[in-house]
This record gives sequence, structure tokens and C-alpha cells, in this order.
Amino acid sequence: MHRTQTEYEDNLTFKVFIFQFCNFYSSIFYIAFFKGKFVGYPGNYTRVFGLRTEECANGGCLVELAQQLLVIMVGKQMINNCQEVAVPKIKQFIQRWKLKGSLGDRESTRWEEDYQLVENEGLFEEYLEMILQFGFITIFVASFPLAPLFALLNNWIEIRLDGAKYLCEVRRPVAERAEDIGIWFSILDAIAQIAVVSNAFLIAFTSDFLSRALYKYKHDGVLDGYTNYTLSTSPEGSMSQTCRYLDYRDENGAYKVTYFQLLALKLLFVIVFEHFVFGVGKLIDMAVPDVPESLEIKIKREAYMAKQALSELQA
Repeated sequence: MHRTQTEYEDNLTFKVFIFQFCNFYSSIFYIAFFKGKFVGYPGNYTRVFGLRTEECANGGCLVELAQQLLVIMVGKQMINNCQEVAVPKIKQFIQRWKLKGSLGDRESTRWEEDYQLVENEGLFEEYLEMILQFGFITIFVASFPLAPLFALLNNWIEIRLDGAKYLCEVRRPVAERAEDIGIWFSILDAIAQIAVVSNAFLIAFTSDFLSRALYKYKHDGVLDGYTNYTLSTSPEGSMSQTCRYLDYRDENGAYKVTYFQLLALKLLFVIVFEHFVFGVGKLIDMAVPDVPESLEIKIKREAYMAKQALSELQA
């Protein structure tokens, strides 16, 4: 048993968020960091339960990831907005149908009309929806930079829809005092830190940004021959005819020196990128106080006056 209601709500919120996080993000993490990374090479393909592991499309996994996020940020949010409009109206229709005839033919009073509205279910679902959206536009923003724009447009529409819902479809909520937004703040902070690491790995390992940079560094800043540079030749006798595949291997299937050079560059980029972003975030956190100085002075003044009044009362 939890000692307080706040502790119970925080634990419940965290458990529901973890479930929804795995439900919504598992496929995207798979495309971003696992799909096409353990395929093997002709003659020695990696197999799981007798089946070859899935490869990325010709455009690369980054394109697939962008398409997946486009579907989520546009299609899923359109469906959610339709539900925001339709579900309260359906619930209100059912509520009025259940209460039909209980009031007789007389005119309803104000409180009786309010009773026919849908019961307010709190802000938990609204918070959860916003937190999941925040995750989509931060954790994978390197693969789909337009995600924040679609989120902004969606939120502008949803503000109007929620306003109409709370004014016309839902009963007035009972006000409750709260110190802050609870564990949601810790979840937001955790997502922001995951986003830094995730975007570093997306740029380094999923995109071809660093491979292009390394090739340009070795070839006087030009990309002539880059496609051939990224392709390897299948080992002799592994296929009915010679083929080329995307990897840095020699004719025996062993990794070339270029592969290890690129791997070292990718790991170095991840370390430098995340330390730089975390450092900038820390500087901003130090430069911008959580409580403005003017408000802090007023809080201290109020506490001092309360102490003075208490001392005069005791005297």
C-alpha cells in the first residue's frame, strides 16, 4: 500500500507511461537502431528461427523511420482529434438517453442540465497524450525535422477541440490543489535525456552523414565514387553470379580497415555530441533560474511578514 494519494498516483502514472512507451515506441526503435544492422553478407546471412533478418529498403532505414513518423504525426493525430470530438458527443447522447423521461415534461433547471453532461475523467489522458507526442518530436527529430511543426498544428487544433469539449460536453471538474505536475516532470526530463542520446546514435549509425564526411575528408571534399566506396563484392562461390551489397567488407567477408575507422568516428561523434548538448543544457539551467528573482524576493518578504506577525501574536 502507498502511504499517500500522491505516491499512489505517481506510481500508477509511471506504470501506465512505461506500458504506453513500449507500445508506441518499440517499432520505431526497431527501425531506427536494429533493422538491417545484423543482416550478415552473401553466403553467411544471419538467421533467426531459420529466417533471414529483415533488411532496410533501398532508401535506407532513415527514410522508413521518417515515413513511420509521418504516419504517426499526421494520421494518428487526425484520428485522435476525431475521437476528441466524437467520443464525448456519443457519451452525452447515451447519458441523455438513460435520463430521458426521469425529468417529466417540466423545464429542466440549470443543475439538472449540467447533470446530463458527461462526467469529467480528469487530465490524465491529456497529459499522457502530450508526453507521448513530446517523445515523438524529440527522440527521433533528427530523422523527421517536420515533426515539431505537425505537433504545433495539431496542438493548435486540439486546444479548440478541448475547449469546446470542456465547455459544452463535460461537467465542471472538482478543483483539487496540487503542488506541481507530479511525476510527469521527471518523465519529461528523462525523455529529454533519452532524446539527446537517441539523436546522436541516429545521426552516427542510422544516417550516412559520417560516412559521407569521412569519404570527403579522404578525397579532397568531393563525393565522386562514393556509392562504389560503400559497396562490397560478394565472396567467390557464395552466389550464382557476383553481386554488390552495402557494407565495408573484403572479398572474403571480413571487415575492411575503413569499417573500423568509420566505427571509431561514429563513437567519437556520439560522445562529443551528447556531452556538448548536455553541457549547453546545463549552462542554460544555471543561467535561467527556476524561480525569478523578483518572485523569490516576494516569497521571502511574505515569509518574513508571516514570522513577524506570529512573533507579535505570541508577545
